[in-house]
Amino acid sequence: MARSSRPTDRMILAVALVIMATVVAMGAFSLVVAERIDSNARERWAGVVTDALARHGEDMRRDLAGFAHWDESVLRTAYFLDADWVHRNFGKWLYDTRRHDQSFIVMEDRVTYAAVGGELVRPDTPAFDAAAIMPVVRRMQQAFATQAANGPHQGGAAAQDTVFRSAYVSIEGKPALVGAIGITPDYGRVVSPNRDGPVAVTVQFLDRGFLDELVAELHLIRPMISMTPPDKNRQGVLVPFADPATPPAWLTWVAQKPGEKLLQALLPSLIGVALLLLGAAAVVLWYARRATADLAESEALALRLAYVDPLSGLPNRAGFVRRLTSRLPQVDEDHPLLVLFVDLDRFKDINDTLGHQLGDLLLAAVGHRLQEVAGPNGMAARFGGDEFVLMKPLDRRPDAQAEACREVQEALRQPFRVASHSIIVGGSIGAVIAPMDGNAAEELIRLADISVYRAKADGRGSVRLFEPAMEAEVRRRREVELELSAALENGEIRAYFQPQMGADGTTVVGCEALVRWLHPRRGLVSPGEFIPVAEHSGLITLLDMYVLREACRTARAWPGIKLGVNLSPADFLSHDLAERIAAILAETGFDPSRLEVEITENLLVGNQPEAISILARLRAMGMRIALDDFGSGYSSLGYIRRFRIDSLKIDRSFTQNIGQTDDAPAIIDCVVRLARALGVSVTAEGVETREQLRYLKSVGCHNMQGFLFGPPMPAADFEAFVRRQGSADDRIPHRTFAGA
Repeated sequence: MARSSRPTDRMILAVALVIMATVVAMGAFSLVVAERIDSNARERWAGVVTDALARHGEDMRRDLAGFAHWDESVLRTAYFLDADWVHRNFGKWLYDTRRHDQSFIVMEDRVTYAAVGGELVRPDTPAFDAAAIMPVVRRMQQAFATQAANGPHQGGAAAQDTVFRSAYVSIEGKPALVGAIGITPDYGRVVSPNRDGPVAVTVQFLDRGFLDELVAELHLIRPMISMTPPDKNRQGVLVPFADPATPPAWLTWVAQKPGEKLLQALLPSLIGVALLLLGAAAVVLWYARRATADLAESEALALRLAYVDPLSGLPNRAGFVRRLTSRLPQVDEDHPLLVLFVDLDRFKDINDTLGHQLGDLLLAAVGHRLQEVAGPNGMAARFGGDEFVLMKPLDRRPDAQAEACREVQEALRQPFRVASHSIIVGGSIGAVIAPMDGNAAEELIRLADISVYRAKADGRGSVRLFEPAMEAEVRRRREVELELSAALENGEIRAYFQPQMGADGTTVVGCEALVRWLHPRRGLVSPGEFIPVAEHSGLITLLDMYVLREACRTARAWPGIKLGVNLSPADFLSHDLAERIAAILAETGFDPSRLEVEITENLLVGNQPEAISILARLRAMGMRIALDDFGSGYSSLGYIRRFRIDSLKIDRSFTQNIGQTDDAPAIIDCVVRLARALGVSVTAEGVETREQLRYLKSVGCHNMQGFLFGPPMPAADFEAFVRRQGSADDRIPHRTFAGA
């Protein structure tokens, strides 16, 4: 037995040695693979972080470009320093929105404005490290001088590029990103009085806020700035200081070691190999193949999620931009490319009436049909909501663009069969053509978006090709929106009052509060210019509540005179509208029974449940409800009964046609008779002649309003007007009026 056991032992030993050698070989191989994976991961992460540091300079350029490329900035920095304006639009804005730690304006190598931590400080602040910052400023000035010496770009001075330079420097021993940009006009209406012009400078320290942005962008683990090289558990890159003499600093983070994690996951398998080599080898191979398949599947899923809209299966915005960018180099004037921005009309109504699930099915059907229209050489994409974008190559026929737009319109007008429902949905379309309108993907999409906005404004279902005036209009609306928001804060909004007369044409029975904007430079701004902007931007409710408060505060001293105040349909989207009005009445001490809320017929269409509820609460507080501009829209006897209207205001278009057409007097007579039968008072707007007044008296109109009696006027002028009617002493006491 002893003899026979020796070969067995030797065999067992040989097998054991083979197994041990195999395990050792596999372990060594696993270690090599893990190290290589970790090495590749470190190289890739180093490149990603280095690119991110470089990209922050371009981000800073975009942060500064809006302020630097602006006529107003040139005026308020080069001609005279408006420190408060610069601080509001530059230093504090950059700190609050983009976390810029320090901001300066440099003029002729001298600091004229400084902000540190979002606070305005003296220009000679020690925070301005000239030794670190001025080299960046001078490189920018040299580039600006070189550009100026080469002459203006094609397109004139207004098209000249704004010069920007950035660099990583050390300020007081702390790494920071410094950017400098020349302040230049955007339209060339002003020029800098100095050759070099003012320079906007900003500083971002590589502190916790900067690192948090990297965490959000790259998902780094515990990043930090270190003056010493990283140890074996951390990975880092050198901060790319512009001056090579600057002491080095490293941006480090916890190194990700996918190879080491993989090795740990395979450790049980390696132990199993020692017991059953073939079985363990098969298991390891299966796991390796499975891991590879999972990785490929994950990459495919990530690619799909990044570039494909899951609802429609079409490319999303990122996918469309990627495809359009690759397509644009092949586009020229002989082979143009049409880009269409499609915004579905009344899609919200479909969601509200048929449900979101059916609305999603409709969007998928619309996307499929638009892809058919785009054709094999084109592309359709869904940007979200009910917005789609197409690109479609055009031939050289003059009507090719119009034909393509009509094809899209016709495709949308054809009924969609969705879940046993036949749905008709139209769309507003904005169109741009590359390369005529631009040769950058994002720019073409932006211009198409501007065009579709104009199409929606001109009426649903229309098509508008981009024109440069549209972009100027968008910029003008944005300027009006910003100025209007500031006007509400600065008290530039005024309530004017237009008298409403009784049937005799001499007794003041009420007034209508109308909004006026007293602009500090332009004087009185027409409501027709800023009211549409307020409605589009969402400022209309804030504006209406402001006017209501000012009107109630002023008219409180006019006993016996009712006050009419207009409310926009957008106001009724706020479920607490009645409570807000009640709070204003309580604040101003105004009697609710003297307040008449004027609404338009647009409110009553498609918003009836919400409108009925809010109007009922206003009536319960004692207010009256007036239907303004009656006859100009969806006039309906049902509205008057359903919404319990107290007063009708006949639209001025009918009043002004008295004596001009035959139908206007007949319509007014009919409205007055109807209102009297229903117990509703009638006010005629736009009364401008004695002939109109005589006719309105003859048909029994209760009240009149118009320029024949008086235009909208400030409160002091209205008080004087009421006194001139002969019964003012017992209605409005004499007092010194300070104005609203």
